[in-house]
Amino acid sequence: MRCSPARPTHPPTTNLIPRSGSMVKRVLVTAAVVIGALGAAAGCSGPAPQSSSRASAEAEIPVVTASPTVSNLNKALLPLDQYVATADQMSDLQYASALLASDCMKRYGIAWDPGERPVLAWFRDRTNRLGFVDEVNAAKFGYHPDPATAGDGQNPDKKRGVQLTDEQARVLQGDGDGQKSNGDIPEGGCFGEGRRKIGWDPGDTMWVQMIWNDATQRSLADKRATELNARWSSCMAESGYRYDKFEDAQDDRRWWKQDDAPASRAEINTAVADVRCKKKINYVGALTAVLVAYQQQAVDKNAERLASVRGKTDEALKKAAAVLGGR
Repeated sequence: MRCSPARPTHPPTTNLIPRSGSMVKRVLVTAAVVIGALGAAAGCSGPAPQSSSRASAEAEIPVVTASPTVSNLNKALLPLDQYVATADQMSDLQYASALLASDCMKRYGIAWDPGERPVLAWFRDRTNRLGFVDEVNAAKFGYHPDPATAGDGQNPDKKRGVQLTDEQARVLQGDGDGQKSNGDIPEGGCFGEGRRKIGWDPGDTMWVQMIWNDATQRSLADKRATELNARWSSCMAESGYRYDKFEDAQDDRRWWKQDDAPASRAEINTAVADVRCKKKINYVGALTAVLVAYQQQAVDKNAERLASVRGKTDEALKKAAAVLGGR
């Protein structure tokens, strides 16, 4: 099983840390979608491509004037970066909300430990956000993650040892999306109260992330990405590998028969050839240029709301810092 846009690997907004299991173990973010901290939460939809005719659709295709040479997305400056909370900022917002949620739980006589502060290492590293390009990993583990860091995304709350009952969980998380809490439980449960106290609206965060995801999907569907795919496929064929699409190599079923099985020599050789062919055609640089163009287009269309969301996030971060500083 691989990461795909139809099967998000991120949990609800009340807990930003992925659950354990085979899906998390094998997350190597592919060129399917740029995945952010809040995934695809219920009740939030991203801006879908809108066009009434082929001509209007073509008019929305941005012009790319140059392709930078970058080894991975970590080294690229993207237009939406200034509006998306960083990994550290997301950690501050999440943990401050959790601490306040813990205070709220005490009012109901429930001792709930928020656990350790989330690291969100998986959110910080953008190396493979546009497809698998990590040659060091490829040479050692094929398409599988490094076993030493495979658990970074899970970031289990080691301190939390008490399992909540259904009623206690309802106090923490509320009665569900779109439902008002019964009795005196805060809307959205204690987590909802915690987020409101610092002024963090996860819906805003998800909206920005959906814009990011949409720009990425448009980039990957762009004819320039298709041309890159064809060049990559030809390069792979020269090395004896027959794959039509980028994802076909990583998604080869031979590599995924067992989650914990080490990569075979065939998988490692394929992964190395894959990465080297991408370097040969400047895959990351060319696709980054397309992504920058689509992101800038999105920024221009949503400038006012993006600025408003960034401003509210900055204010929430100040309040989160005050909460964290007092603990």
